[in-house]
Amino acid sequence: MPHPFPTLRTFYYLDHFKEMVAFLENHYAKVLADEEREYIEHFNQLGQQAQALKVRMTNRRGRIFRIESFKYSEIPDRDSSLLELRELGFIRPLEAADVDEWLDLLTRAELVQFLKSDENPAKCCTSGKTKQQIRNWVRESYGFADFARHFTLESFTVQARTQTLEYLLFLYFGKTRDSLQAFALRDLGIVKTQSAQTQFEARFQSPQSAKSAFFYSSIATKIETADPGELLIIADSAADWPPAVDRETEAKFHRVIAQLGGRLERIDCIPQALQVYELSDHHPARERICRLRHARGETEIVQAFLQRIIDQPASDEELLFAEDFHARKFGGRKIGRLTQLLREAPILKLDEAFRDQPEEAVVRHFMELGQTAIHVENHFWSVLFGVMFWDALHGESSCATPNEFELRPTQLLNRSFAEKQADVIEARLQWLGTAKAEAWIQEVFSNHFGQPNGIFHWREEDLPMLIRFLKAATPTATATILRRIAADPKSNGRGYPDLLVFDPDGVKFLEIKAEGDQIRRHQLVQMEALRVAGFDVGVLRVQWWIDPMQEYVVVDLETTGRRSESHRVTEIGALKVRNGEVIDQFQTLIHPQRRIPKIITELTGIDDRMVEHAPTFEQIADSFREFVGDAVLVAHNANFDYGFLRDEYTRLGQNFRRPTLCTVVAMRKFYPGLESYKLSRLCDEFSISLDRHHRALCDAAATAELLKLINLKRIIKPTSSFQESEIATRP
Repeated sequence: MPHPFPTLRTFYYLDHFKEMVAFLENHYAKVLADEEREYIEHFNQLGQQAQALKVRMTNRRGRIFRIESFKYSEIPDRDSSLLELRELGFIRPLEAADVDEWLDLLTRAELVQFLKSDENPAKCCTSGKTKQQIRNWVRESYGFADFARHFTLESFTVQARTQTLEYLLFLYFGKTRDSLQAFALRDLGIVKTQSAQTQFEARFQSPQSAKSAFFYSSIATKIETADPGELLIIADSAADWPPAVDRETEAKFHRVIAQLGGRLERIDCIPQALQVYELSDHHPARERICRLRHARGETEIVQAFLQRIIDQPASDEELLFAEDFHARKFGGRKIGRLTQLLREAPILKLDEAFRDQPEEAVVRHFMELGQTAIHVENHFWSVLFGVMFWDALHGESSCATPNEFELRPTQLLNRSFAEKQADVIEARLQWLGTAKAEAWIQEVFSNHFGQPNGIFHWREEDLPMLIRFLKAATPTATATILRRIAADPKSNGRGYPDLLVFDPDGVKFLEIKAEGDQIRRHQLVQMEALRVAGFDVGVLRVQWWIDPMQEYVVVDLETTGRRSESHRVTEIGALKVRNGEVIDQFQTLIHPQRRIPKIITELTGIDDRMVEHAPTFEQIADSFREFVGDAVLVAHNANFDYGFLRDEYTRLGQNFRRPTLCTVVAMRKFYPGLESYKLSRLCDEFSISLDRHHRALCDAAATAELLKLINLKRIIKPTSSFQESEIATRP
């Protein structure tokens, strides 16, 4: 029997607000200033209905509300509640400073009615005008006194002390938020939290740190939505922003500077952008200074500035930029280091049917060579880091998270993990190269597999991968990278190579680049870090071509309907093709475990009687998967057939993933201009037999003939389409 959907209590939102406040008083007592304490004290003085109405406002959009919109069955005494809120300063009347936001609240009809009531002969013609156009004209032409004469402004109220409320929400969630929706989603079971956790670690250790972080989070939100005029005002104030008081707020400051400078560049305010960038001594602001000044011809200034960066870089990525830019602009080198690395990388030719899955195609190539390659990207180092230091991150005496909604420990968020857990980290790294490391990883997987954490996703196949890696890799190299991640988890959590390859010499990491791909600077930073640590690291370029020996499985399905999520397969017909010849076939009726609609029987000729003793899909799933093997799946309208196959396997708790080739798409590409690309019309056009249309094997055979026509047009075209343009950080 299905579990009933959970319901929320009458005053659930009020309970959530009180829960948040109690949490802050318990864990952030030293961060709360007099303003926040007074806010909480005044809130506690309100009656239940007034408290509930206040939280209702908190969870709604905007600051200004129509009083008549406060219709809540659990708040019958609305007027008394509003009076309480006004007496304690939680709401106030509408004022002239609120006009812009208040006009946004009005409907188009209200604005038009206001203009009709005015005797001004120059009033705006509203016919054909949008609400925004009318609103803007009203704002420019009238003042607060005009509105007060026409509207009953007392029917509106303004939520006050909003900045204090926003600050409390920021302390709890660590980001600017305007509601407590996360609590409701938790209670409904939609959002999973660490509800059993009892130990928490505050995000901020001082009021100064919290206020600084709140300021930069708030200003970042304003920059994101500001219009050009507002951006210039923000830029003028940037020099007077409060100073960053710790490592994390300093990082926020530099991110906001880069964000503001980027937006100023996009509206072509280059002098103002430079003025803003010069407030930062970090990446990417200093890169933008170099590029903008070089574009203005200030070469001597740029050359000296680049040298200062090279002498004292703020990060590995900034050093890479400075050396590369200096070499190309002042050292005579014609191409960037990233482009040069890509050009020099060896090329591996693979069948273009795998174009959408280059990493998987290379993994398959290594498998054919008898080697093991695993597509890991950032996941590998995340899971190794998370498992090796599991007890330090999640144990009883470990660092804790800021609240039950946040899965990442506070010490990772504020980058204090390496300092505060130094002894644990170094002791654990001493296990590398010994049996202790393998035993520890097995213990963590055995005791904690599936436990939510904000560092990595659990996968069963990771355990043997990690054990094999630790046996093959140099312990000192592994320790170097793990220390690097511990020191700065945010910066060193991405950019790692695509593949981990095990070969007779140990392990190596490979970055895979298909045609049109670029090497990003942060990728090269991580590749360099791996190389310096002692790992074998490389780049492999994939070039697509037509492999005549590539196997294809041309498949056609008959089904009980068109939608794979609600219908089932009734017949499979498939042909295996290599070098233009059919080498094997697979055909069977399938019992759909439901009735076949009459309209489908009329189309295919397949009825309930025919499939009565046929196998179910579950009974043929393994044999069909074996038949397909590593072949490319081909179908006419491949999304239909492939979608049905995936859903059938999903119902069995299995994945089914293969590269596909759609003959509809390919025929349109290689044989353009035909009147129709339906299978029957293409068969007529190219004299292909289609004796039993809408029976799976017949349609598959016809589709195989189309594949031959397509492969006649698919010729090898040597490519030079790798991006060789300058790699830059864009605003």
